Amino acid sequence: MIKVHLKPKAAVQARHFHPWVFSQGIAQMSGEPQSGETVQVLDESGQFLAYAHFSPQSKIALRLVSWDESDSIDRQWYEHQMDRAIHLRFPDGKLQPHVARRLIFSESDQLPGFILDAFGNYLVMQILSAGMERVLDILVQHLLAQYQPAGILERSDLEVRKLEGLDPRVMWHHGTDPGQIMIQEGETRFMLQPDESQKTGFYLDQAQNRHAVARYCQDKSVLDAFCYTGGFGLHALNAQATSVRFLDTSQPALEMLKQNLALNDIDESRVAIDEGDVFQALRTYRDAARSFDVIILDPPKFAPTRATLKHAERAYKDINLWAMKLVNRDGILVTFSCSGSLSREHFQRILHYAALDAGRDVQILEQLGQAPDHPIRLAFPESRYLKGFILRVR
Repeated sequence: MIKVHLKPKAAVQARHFHPWVFSQGIAQMSGEPQSGETVQVLDESGQFLAYAHFSPQSKIALRLVSWDESDSIDRQWYEHQMDRAIHLRFPDGKLQPHVARRLIFSESDQLPGFILDAFGNYLVMQILSAGMERVLDILVQHLLAQYQPAGILERSDLEVRKLEGLDPRVMWHHGTDPGQIMIQEGETRFMLQPDESQKTGFYLDQAQNRHAVARYCQDKSVLDAFCYTGGFGLHALNAQATSVRFLDTSQPALEMLKQNLALNDIDESRVAIDEGDVFQALRTYRDAARSFDVIILDPPKFAPTRATLKHAERAYKDINLWAMKLVNRDGILVTFSCSGSLSREHFQRILHYAALDAGRDVQILEQLGQAPDHPIRLAFPESRYLKGFILRVR
């Protein structure tokens, strides 16, 4: 096995179980490993640190997978890691009809670059690193043998694959496209199309938050902005919100929303649907003197990298400022950021500045994060990416 020696600072991070080593942290290598090959990681004195997947094209040159020198990073090791992660979500190791859950969460489950979601008896996976690309067949074969899914869809079409020197890929490894899949969260039902939807088909990281927010919506008028296929708004309607206005720029998402409304037997008189840019729509609502008891902002990732952070700050402040102006007296604003490069503390400061400019006194009622099936690894703070606040705007 090829040996990779790290510079002192990188060695300290690796010793502290952080799973990334950037290319500038490498001191020397005993050979030229292939893309995705497993290598042995050592400090400058030659002491063992970890095993890692090597990526020659990515700035993250090493993704550490095991800190136990006795491990053999072979088929059995991958199968064990997969089972370990899946049994955390489903202790009996069985997929459940109509239940949606993240089964494997990349670095947090010691399988960097591997995402796996279950939608009932169907599995949707993403392979986002060179190391996982190299063992793709092992992953698929074990899922088929151990969990007998009705289908396995790969949605490896994210831009991040290019950084690993990988081409985008969407394909069925097993089974055929079922068209639509029905899942259920409590009393609320959703239809989804994994091969045409965003990411793996549904935003599972918000599952608990949708229930939490619904508690504030009974007998309230609600705006669900960046609604996608209606996750928050549908829960609000089932919690007896008087009305929900859905707002999104994606026409296909809104068409799926209409199906979800019918699936939940929602009275159309309680619903309005607007297709358009959220930034512009919030201003239009203000000009029309429209207001709401509860406003939910769940935008896409405004800051995918630190280089885009300044632009993201302005965007987050803008939408939250306008939302604070639109919410009724003592109303509720629920606001999220899924930008990993924006910390919770930084996001809270932005909300404070927005409140000052809006002339509003704001209280934090609850702080929200990603669902437990997206575990946060203490040694890997980057795994904590979803930040949310339930605010009362006075």
